Amino acid sequence: MIGPCARRVVECTITADDGKVFTGTNWCGNAQSECPRLPSEGYAKCWTVCKQANHAERDALNRAGPWAKGARAELKGHTYYCRECQEALFAAGVKTIGISADS
Repeated sequence: MIGPCARRVVECTITADDGKVFTGTNWCGNAQSECPRLPSEGYAKCWTVCKQANHAERDALNRAGPWAKGARAELKGHTYYCRECQEALFAAGVKTIGISADS
């Protein structure tokens, strides 16, 4: 069943220079009622159990494509960008990243 992450719903919005908006989420292809990860575990179960295709940032980048260059990314629902997502955003040309106040 497709649905939200049981641990935390995260959205990343990329706003292009021309005002186009692209939003990505961390929704799952096999949503669970409870998160299967233990507190100190990495993200492997997100992909193997929950079938999460991407973090919200990567989902937003996939949607934005070339419009990511020069854009701004804003994260909602989480308090930080993982290193891999930061690197992917900057590699795609995103100029600035921020965290929404209601994360």
